[in-house]
Amino acid sequence: MLRLYKNKLQNLPDTFCNLRQLEMFYLGDNGLSSLPRDFGKLTNLADLWFGNNRFEDFPEQVLCLVNLKILNFSGNSLKKIPEDIHKLNKLENFYLDKNDLTSLPESICRMTSLTVLHLQDNRITALPMGFGSLVNIRKHGDLRLKNNPLCQPPLEVCAGGIESIAAYQEELGRSTATVVPQVKLTLVGTPLSGKTSLSNALIQQVSALTKEEDRTHGVQITPWSTGGDVKLLVYDFGGHPVYHMTHQLFLTKGSLHILTVDLASYRRESFPASVGKWVDILRARVPGTHVLLAGTHVDQIRDAEEMRMKCEDIENQIDLMQQNYVKDLDRQMRKIKKELQSAREESSDSSQNGYAKRLTELEDLKSKPLKFSQVFPLSSAEGLEGVEALRAEILRVLEDTSAFPDLRRVLPKTWADLETRLESLRKDESLSVSWSACRMLASEVGLTSEKSIETAVGYLHRKGVILHYSENEALRDHVFPDPVSIVEIFKGLFHYDTDSVFSVDNPRFEDMVSMELDRVKTSLLQNGLLSRDVIHMLLTDSPMMLQSDLVMDLLLEFGLCYPVPTSPSTDAIFGTCRGQQYRFPSYLQNNPPQTYSKVWPAQIPEHQDQIELGHTLKGFCPPGLFERLCVRIHPHVTFRQDWKDGVMACKGDLQVMVQRTLRRTGDSGHESAPTTQFSSRFDVINPNDEIDVIMTTRADTTDVNRMWKVILPLQGELDNLLNEWPGLTHSAFVTCPHCSKNNAVGDRYRFPGQILQQPAPEEDRMVCPGSGGTAFFRTCLVSPLRAATEADTNAQPTMGQAAGSTVNSADVKGFCNTVIQTGSNCIINMTPNTIENEDSEVQHMTVEDVEEFLQSLRLDEHTETFRQKGVDGAMLARMDDRALRTMGVRNPAHRKVILEATAALCVKTSFTVDTK
Repeated sequence: MLRLYKNKLQNLPDTFCNLRQLEMFYLGDNGLSSLPRDFGKLTNLADLWFGNNRFEDFPEQVLCLVNLKILNFSGNSLKKIPEDIHKLNKLENFYLDKNDLTSLPESICRMTSLTVLHLQDNRITALPMGFGSLVNIRKHGDLRLKNNPLCQPPLEVCAGGIESIAAYQEELGRSTATVVPQVKLTLVGTPLSGKTSLSNALIQQVSALTKEEDRTHGVQITPWSTGGDVKLLVYDFGGHPVYHMTHQLFLTKGSLHILTVDLASYRRESFPASVGKWVDILRARVPGTHVLLAGTHVDQIRDAEEMRMKCEDIENQIDLMQQNYVKDLDRQMRKIKKELQSAREESSDSSQNGYAKRLTELEDLKSKPLKFSQVFPLSSAEGLEGVEALRAEILRVLEDTSAFPDLRRVLPKTWADLETRLESLRKDESLSVSWSACRMLASEVGLTSEKSIETAVGYLHRKGVILHYSENEALRDHVFPDPVSIVEIFKGLFHYDTDSVFSVDNPRFEDMVSMELDRVKTSLLQNGLLSRDVIHMLLTDSPMMLQSDLVMDLLLEFGLCYPVPTSPSTDAIFGTCRGQQYRFPSYLQNNPPQTYSKVWPAQIPEHQDQIELGHTLKGFCPPGLFERLCVRIHPHVTFRQDWKDGVMACKGDLQVMVQRTLRRTGDSGHESAPTTQFSSRFDVINPNDEIDVIMTTRADTTDVNRMWKVILPLQGELDNLLNEWPGLTHSAFVTCPHCSKNNAVGDRYRFPGQILQQPAPEEDRMVCPGSGGTAFFRTCLVSPLRAATEADTNAQPTMGQAAGSTVNSADVKGFCNTVIQTGSNCIINMTPNTIENEDSEVQHMTVEDVEEFLQSLRLDEHTETFRQKGVDGAMLARMDDRALRTMGVRNPAHRKVILEATAALCVKTSFTVDTK
């Protein structure tokens, strides 16, 4: 093995070509653009890394290295992969991300040994036919294709994995290929900012102003034929915050967006609410997208200079937001680079993985700023002042087909026909069609393969054309042809004027007396509770209530509510006839319960420890994110108490708390107020404010491993929700346990969240960085892997074998006489007799076998590194303590386990077993 990372090498000396026995060569982060002529003679190479160099042409010498299993050209400027690449037929891991590739050779489809293929961040528009035949990637591989302008197949197909790609290519070969040039155009903005009137003006080219009572609630979709080949689907979003939770269904990549601002009422101080929050939503949900700015109602502004100054102020403040966003990314990257450098100094590849991944994510975000136009001042009133200029800009922007791959997407005609047939069902009153009915429609348009039908429906779901939740057992048999009909649920259930809704004048509640209705409203606002019957009443005018069970399943799928067991208290509110109760966290307005300080005292009891982790979001929190988290954690906890900014719960006998806090800061970025509660769920958050979503658990000091098993699933639910917002800037953290226990009030040091993915540290104690090196805490309180290791070490081993039975040598660690207490009065004395075996089992182990071997030792955290390095049995057998440390196995206990278990496989072992 030879490591030459970060040595500023421009050329590689010819003498390196004499290292004929070299198996691993690491040359990343240099300035190489070519290789010595005889480099191809290093035929023993199995692992070769050229990441982050300056290669523009793929070096032909590499094609001679036929024993390569890992090849990394990530972060170069490669423009083409040679057709002869299939000569590397043993290659398993191929890293080609962050290059300038526009296509792939057909021969890559013959590289059937590939299990890992990274192609993200290139300019690839089409995958070669037969790409789906890469069988090893199908079984247990890692294919990455994001950030490519793919149109054949579309990225939404690729998101389904290589099996979906295979089904697409199979159907494309069987059917006729068709191009469907269609782009989504969304209009967003505050209520009464003129979105619907502007939509009418653009599509109809006449003034059709919308009255206030006719304003959009939810989403309205209208097709627009621009006169050319391009078809636009115009999505007009309701502006009130109560509808923001629907946006995640419709704000998708590859769309064009118009942000409307009412110039007549605009004031500089209104920018955060009228413009800034929409910039945040778009940037977090669809980073890198095009946004056209429409300044509406200019017919109500008489002074041209006032109009110009308002447009200029909006543009300047957006520029400032963009700059601050980049500064925040840079700040996070500096912090991550510092941690990454520390990990590299420890020579631990596995400890670098979490930091390197996060750094890549931040660099990716920095490269994808929102693309804003100037403000187009216009009026949708008679004369349509400025509307034609905006219309021309829309058509001009759409000429950039690389930014809108949907204009070139290639589909099997059968898929396009299925889309048309499903869209035609939107006229029906039924909320969904059954899977069997969908299959029948598919067969009518020529789709017969079940896999092709599933892939086509999955593609349409990811495009937002239909909805189909294939992973949800309650919903998988239902296909929803009209996603807008789902918004009807939001319109019916989420009201910002609860006084008028829960009124005796509302015919929906004609069977309820005033006192009972007041109790329902009070319970909704204080406890977030609605009964199934009341939900039915709220949606009584909607045809979807013909499928009321389905509506409830949808609400649970979206994470809007969770079922609450009936109790005397809920029966007292609703009466026993009102049915199952559901809690909607988004309606909660109450503060922490009075029992909060007693159940969860600020000072941690001496006999307990606390684990606290979470995420900090700066300046923006996606609408409904915290409320959906409160629903998502429900399966992971038992008894719980909710309020608008938190949940106290239990998991067995362990306490759990989930909280949202807001730290208000001044313009300078310095904290001007202590942590506070949100005043309402519609708070406007300032750019320098910080929102913490925190998960905490406490238990006896001996229960640390159980604490991790309780809290990590909650963290996983939060991570899944954050992944729905790819442009959101957030940082994970783990709070210092010493600070938590000894500094109940004041600043607490936070470790980067990547510490959770680190290998188990060797040290059983760590220093508290906030103490100046004078205080320590147990490492297991910030390292779940360390906690698991300690739990395994402390666990009493149990192994019972009958007298004279055979004992598998893989179950025995070490070669000395072993005495094991089996848990009864039986003691087994095993005396091993070992015989060296050159043709042992380990010599025949594949890379996959080594992975299973590590998993059998409960050392799963090392499998990824071993797989990336291509470690098979022969390599494993040659490893010593130093080699394992170089591989990133920092924990000496882990190294000992691996070495002893490997040694057991390298010999033939027999045991004399005596029972006493």
